[in-house]
Amino acid sequence: MERNEKIAEGSAPWKLPTWAWLGGVVALLAWQAWLTLALFGSEPWVNLTDDRPIVSGAHPQNLYLASLGAAAFTSRGRTIGFDDKFQAGFLKTPIFDGARLAEVWLVAGGGGYNPAAYKIGFAIVVFLMPWFMLIACKALDISHGASLLATFLGQLIWWGPHGRVAMETGDCGLYLAALASLAHIGFLIAFHRGGSVTAWFGLFLTAGLVWFLQPLFLPIALPVLLTYYLSVGAKHDFLTWHFAFWGAEFLAVAINLAWLSDWVDSWWLRTPLPAGPDLLAHRTFSTLWNAPIWGGETSRLIAVLLLAAGLVGVLILNQTRQRPTARLLALSSGGALTLALLGISWEPLGTVGTAALFAPSLWFACIPAALALTWTSTHLWRLGWVGRIGLAGLTIGAGAGVVLLTDGPICLNDRCLPGEALEIGLDARREHLVQALVENTSSDARILWEDRKRPRHASRWSALLPRLTGRSCIGGLDPDGFIVHSSISLIDEALEGRPIASWDDDQLRDYCRRYNVRWIVAWSPAVIHRLEEWGDAKKQSPLVDQETGWLFEVKRTPSLALRGQAEFLEATGHSIRLANVVPQNGIVVLSLHFQPGMRTSPGRVQIEKATLGDDPIGFIRLRLEVPASRVTVTWDR
Repeated sequence: MERNEKIAEGSAPWKLPTWAWLGGVVALLAWQAWLTLALFGSEPWVNLTDDRPIVSGAHPQNLYLASLGAAAFTSRGRTIGFDDKFQAGFLKTPIFDGARLAEVWLVAGGGGYNPAAYKIGFAIVVFLMPWFMLIACKALDISHGASLLATFLGQLIWWGPHGRVAMETGDCGLYLAALASLAHIGFLIAFHRGGSVTAWFGLFLTAGLVWFLQPLFLPIALPVLLTYYLSVGAKHDFLTWHFAFWGAEFLAVAINLAWLSDWVDSWWLRTPLPAGPDLLAHRTFSTLWNAPIWGGETSRLIAVLLLAAGLVGVLILNQTRQRPTARLLALSSGGALTLALLGISWEPLGTVGTAALFAPSLWFACIPAALALTWTSTHLWRLGWVGRIGLAGLTIGAGAGVVLLTDGPICLNDRCLPGEALEIGLDARREHLVQALVENTSSDARILWEDRKRPRHASRWSALLPRLTGRSCIGGLDPDGFIVHSSISLIDEALEGRPIASWDDDQLRDYCRRYNVRWIVAWSPAVIHRLEEWGDAKKQSPLVDQETGWLFEVKRTPSLALRGQAEFLEATGHSIRLANVVPQNGIVVLSLHFQPGMRTSPGRVQIEKATLGDDPIGFIRLRLEVPASRVTVTWDR
């Protein structure tokens, strides 16, 4: 069994007293809290608790999808449901990773749409970052000084370019999963050393959290888990240890099975993934060295020094009989770094976004790097004045390298001081745009919203249009075309994937009838020009949102029924209620997407899928011999 040594017997570095360690922990947590509150502007408490949503990056999309999931969970105990407000009806499923954690915040806030609960939950997530580092250090039983240094290094990474972009875009799930995995490694070592109940619960909770946050992360980490078991499993003779270990891992999967089954079943909704945005056109050492993945010169130097120190720390761990710890941390950091670099140089991995593992690779290196720094500084200090001069020289040299080889210490200060606050609430232009939509449209037809592909940090506030206007839309939710339902949208001058300039008048007319579109929000000159040429479209109101666009009205009579007659009453995540359903030759076709598992009442009404145009999903078709005053469509999941 591995010996529980702190680097080397009789030479543990930085023997800080407990009171000093606690003081350092309080200081690090206070720093994290200060920077977290600074994300919410000059009046953080007001901005945290009011009803204005975060509109930076994908936060609006996460909030809208999470509100659907929270409402479904509150009413039915499931986080999957049907939403009629976007894309002529789509399934909100767990494949939207960014919304899954937000659902927890909204459920805790009472369920449903609650911007204040979302903001408070997001602030708590940001504040939790150093806690995972501290828990991992405690589980690994490293020295007080090294644990404080490792946590500080981890916070420098979090508040660097990668972490700030994740916070701005709302894509913190993967990073939180990586930190939970680091804590899981700590509990793996603790369970090997002592097999305590505390370590077992730590294994179970951290594994369950990782599965919940990012189910694709643990399969990537499977080689690390197998390496651990092959390294230490043979050292435990009692079957109870093996049953307990695998029991914790499998139980973590079991508590997530309810939504994981939905996640697997709804995987078909994803469109083929495009190449990663950071994929290098030419794969050379020069392009790799200057790739955006590093986050700038200062971030690159920090990463190189951290990884180098981490390698030294792994060697020290290996030489001080802590080989399982050395293997797990080395495999985790090296594996994540390899996948990240391959993610910008090899398209198959670039399409699944493995470049995002770069920051996690640095977090896995923080603990061995801190061990190396404390071990080296302690031994140099103990060599007397010669060693102390050497230590001072190394410190000065490192500082000079930061100044001379990078864009300066200012970039380091940016990691330690408050940066740009998140955008909260709509500005005056967007408020005016929302008001124009409310005044010039109605709820009996849909708005076709032209999406523009932008970086993840660009605001996706249009995802909140149904909440802000009470209208239904085609487009506005998914500008990247992440789900197959979005293939019917108008994205970057292309309608249903075809340039809008290639659509003739009859095709545009049929599209608007098929999706019950009466208004079109156009931004690009090509779309505006094509609609100006179409006799059935009339300019109604100018709109401004970073660029100038127009609201067009299509000359047509709104109707939810594409065949027969039906009046729309209401829709929830589990049902659609219709009135005065009158068939045409025994059939009513609705401008709503069909979903497998839909059922109808009364029982004499049958439901099936109808194929129209190029729609890849299909529409709801009802079969009934005589009119029905009320028809309810439900979904059995």
